[in-house]
Amino acid sequence: MVLFQPSASTVWDFSWYFGSGKPFEIVFWITAIIAIVFALFLLSSYLNERKPAHFYWGISFALLWINTHVAIFSGTFATFLDQVPSVLSALMVGLFAVGLFKNVKPEKEKMGNYLLYYVIVMSLVIGFFKGAYLGLPTYITPILVMALHVPSAILIIWLPLQTREENGKSALIMSLAGILMSLVGLLLALTTLGIFTTEAWLELLFTVFPFVYLLAGLSFAWGTFVPKRWNFAIPGIELE
Repeated sequence: MVLFQPSASTVWDFSWYFGSGKPFEIVFWITAIIAIVFALFLLSSYLNERKPAHFYWGISFALLWINTHVAIFSGTFATFLDQVPSVLSALMVGLFAVGLFKNVKPEKEKMGNYLLYYVIVMSLVIGFFKGAYLGLPTYITPILVMALHVPSAILIIWLPLQTREENGKSALIMSLAGILMSLVGLLLALTTLGIFTTEAWLELLFTVFPFVYLLAGLSFAWGTFVPKRWNFAIPGIELE
């Protein structure tokens, strides 16, 4: 069930934009293809090399693929705010942060495990409050979402910078991914908090959202493949 139930041809629908919404579907399909390709490569790499980061990132890309498909077939941006997609988004961002932490700070294994537990528990809590009708203030769920997304995004932005001596400028792409994903979360949070709900704001938000979403996916893909410290091999492709 979708959290918001806009009628046909409202500002929430893809069809509201560019006449039919097809450009948005194309952008989301590109994101979905990138997500499933990197999910398969990363999980395959994990089976071969047993690098924890590849496992967590592979799962994250798989979740990105699922969420993007759900949005495409629903044809509405409201899907991103529904219960299950919200949980998957929280897990996706959190597991990216976990993978980075375990790679950059391997000596802090316990802290990395605590971060993993936090991500899993908070994602389940977000799902519970998204689906429960307890008469609580509407701002509770967005606060919970930000309590997971913000620390995760900070880690994704900060940790790659600790590896610049080894990874060079390519590490910055992963940091950029964290910034873009933070922007995605912030844009949605402003809407769920009821701060900006006018049609003009929503139209502006949803006009840029698919492209920011795609750039975040591309940045995560580049950031997991290029940096020397944690990259993985794609058959037939070698990076100097």
